[in-house]
Amino acid sequence: MQASPKRSVSWKRLPIGDKFLCAHCHRVLVEPLQTYCGHRFCKACFDSILSISEGDQKCKPCIEEGVLDSILSASEAHPDRAISRELNELHVRCPNDGCQWQGFFKGYQEHETSCQYEEILCIRRACGRRIMRKHLTEHLEKECIVREVSCQHCKSEIPVKDLEVHYPDCSRYPVSCKYCGKENIPRDELEAHLYVNNGDCEAKVVRCKFSDVGCREMIKEGNMQEHGKRFIGEHLLMLLHTLIPFLSMMQGTDRVNDIDDIKMNVQRQDHNVKELKSKTRCLEDQISELKQEFRSTTNTPNGYTSFKGLQAILEKLGKAVQGLTNKSESMKTQLSTYEGVVAVLSSQLEHVQDKMKELERSHIRDREQIKSLEQKIKAQDRIIALKDVALAEQDLRIQSLEMASYDGVLLWKITDFSRKFAEAQSGKTLSIYSPCFYTSRHGYKMCARIYLNGDGMGKGNHVSLFFVVMKGHNDALLRWPFRQKVTLMWLDQNNREHVIDAFRPDPTSSFFRRPTQDINIASGCPLFMPLSQLDSQRHAYVKDDVAFVKSVLLPTRMFESKCYGLY
Repeated sequence: MQASPKRSVSWKRLPIGDKFLCAHCHRVLVEPLQTYCGHRFCKACFDSILSISEGDQKCKPCIEEGVLDSILSASEAHPDRAISRELNELHVRCPNDGCQWQGFFKGYQEHETSCQYEEILCIRRACGRRIMRKHLTEHLEKECIVREVSCQHCKSEIPVKDLEVHYPDCSRYPVSCKYCGKENIPRDELEAHLYVNNGDCEAKVVRCKFSDVGCREMIKEGNMQEHGKRFIGEHLLMLLHTLIPFLSMMQGTDRVNDIDDIKMNVQRQDHNVKELKSKTRCLEDQISELKQEFRSTTNTPNGYTSFKGLQAILEKLGKAVQGLTNKSESMKTQLSTYEGVVAVLSSQLEHVQDKMKELERSHIRDREQIKSLEQKIKAQDRIIALKDVALAEQDLRIQSLEMASYDGVLLWKITDFSRKFAEAQSGKTLSIYSPCFYTSRHGYKMCARIYLNGDGMGKGNHVSLFFVVMKGHNDALLRWPFRQKVTLMWLDQNNREHVIDAFRPDPTSSFFRRPTQDINIASGCPLFMPLSQLDSQRHAYVKDDVAFVKSVLLPTRMFESKCYGLY
């Protein structure tokens, strides 16, 4: 079915009489048809009504007038050229506000497509706004919500309607530091501003240097040294637990054994320090007890003797305390050494982590670049595919034009006849279309269609040959229905006896009316020639695997069908 023509909204508002309006859509008639009951319809509206169902369609205007038996039929509807002429001669003015155009309706149809005051939809689908045609350029440049603008921060091209959504994700959008209050810091530089080693934030709260090995404390930057002294033992144990598998992978089992030894030494020293502290507390308790006894004994008669004994005990205790103090200092020295070793290992670990982060960033950049190149390649492939399709269409069009004739005569050479005949018998290719030909340079467009294994009544026993009317560029200038005499011929290559049949088109048949699709339904001779004659020894209907079919069109008023040769 033919597609509905494009309608303009302003056509509906033209001050035109009711007789020029479609009885279905109530708009100005386009390709008017008049039914036998006298009502007028647009051709597209009439075809749409008939396509609703396969049953009879009643005329709704007749029903409204009280006539209930009026049936719409394609065979009883005819183009109303009289109303078309009247419509074209009407003097109208453009209904668009501000437009001063006046003239005949025929000229209005052309004016309406270019009227600068016509309200049209924005050419960008996502916009959806209606504006006057003369304001379209300004709208696209300044007002359209889907026009692309450059982000003032990152310079990316973003549709205007998406700017507010883009800002929360914009890498260069200015933000404020929640610790020091500094403003207008680009979002992708905030991490560097807060970076532990070289960040310029003066009040940031940072993670402990041992956060990567398990410490969860958040400390102000100025208190980092105090925190490190308070939790030195815990930090050492966390670091050792983390470094053991890492060093085992990087340096082998010997290095892991050294770390194990360091870990055991640190644990022993920590245990010894705790024992020393416990012993020191015990000695301090003993000294305090002795002092109390000393105070009590100095008041007794034997106080002097007891004093000497206590003095000796105190000297012993002082020496023991001094020994413990020296031992504690030695252990502190060893702990300082171990702390230095751990600091070196921590520095190496940070260096390795920085390298790993740099490798990850490089990998991400390479992956993004590869993705961008793949997208460009896909875009180029799509462009090349479109070009190939366009070239193929042009080649097909050029080939069709080269083979077309313009004198109403088609001489069709069918090559590879045996292969095509076998495909027809197997059902792979039932029919073949000939190249198109014309009655004149601006005449009717036609082609022939052949069923080598027959069609309908001739299937399996005859060759069926048909004539097809095609949709051409000049159909609007031609008279319809098609009425020219059609002669179909299968040529004997020995020039003895051709197979000929001819017929006159039936003007009431839809086969010969103006095509609404690319081609009409074929009409011709299903019993054109028996298949047994293809192998005739006397005639050369197929010679050297080639057959010739000829179609001749001549205008005629009087016609009498005749068959020659086999008929």
